[in-house]
Amino acid sequence: MVVLFQYFVARAPNVQKETKRRFQHALTGHALVQISYVLPRSLSLALLLIGSVAMYLAKTFFFEAFLKAFGGLLRPKELSGEVLPGAFYFLIGTTIVVSGLVTTNMEIARYAVECLALADPMASWIGSTIPSPKFTISTDSNGGTRTSSLSGCLACFFTALGVGWWMLVVAAPHGDANATTGPGFTPLVLVAGALACTIAEGLPFGNDNLNIPVITAFVVDRFAGNFSANR
Repeated sequence: MVVLFQYFVARAPNVQKETKRRFQHALTGHALVQISYVLPRSLSLALLLIGSVAMYLAKTFFFEAFLKAFGGLLRPKELSGEVLPGAFYFLIGTTIVVSGLVTTNMEIARYAVECLALADPMASWIGSTIPSPKFTISTDSNGGTRTSSLSGCLACFFTALGVGWWMLVVAAPHGDANATTGPGFTPLVLVAGALACTIAEGLPFGNDNLNIPVITAFVVDRFAGNFSANR
């Protein structure tokens, strides 16, 4: 169902590509979070790995068919085949946080993926809509650059802060009977997570679809763990 959703969004008529991408990004990430409440962690991890491998194989060996199916969602470098699509890194980032390598707390893993799903497209939308000072960062020695805006950074931060408040403070105790929420999700932890998400979104290296969930989950897990240990 998730794959079919990508297919139909890519073909949505009279919709700008960037709007399609943001819509697809948000709903796909949210869907993966909701699926994690239904499927066991082991099965979720296996399916994410299968999806990651399948996307790599499709891009590498069946590129024309891949373009025909999902070209409506791809950026110029992705269309040319120079780089793997962002959706591949989305799956890899989700796989890493679900695997337990970064955090063993499934609520933190879900929160990190939801930050990727919502804060990243919100930063893009607000950053391109509301004029504000911009920051240009060099991404490589060949003169590549990446531009972020103050309004986009603030949108990312406050969206991630809201996601953290909802998922880790309000909804977590009522979501999963096996959740290990504990007392560690303080306002300081939520702010640290939102700041980590914002920094990860603007890093000049790597892919933000991988950086955001991994870095956000790592920071929140460590901050929450340290707080609980010091109580």
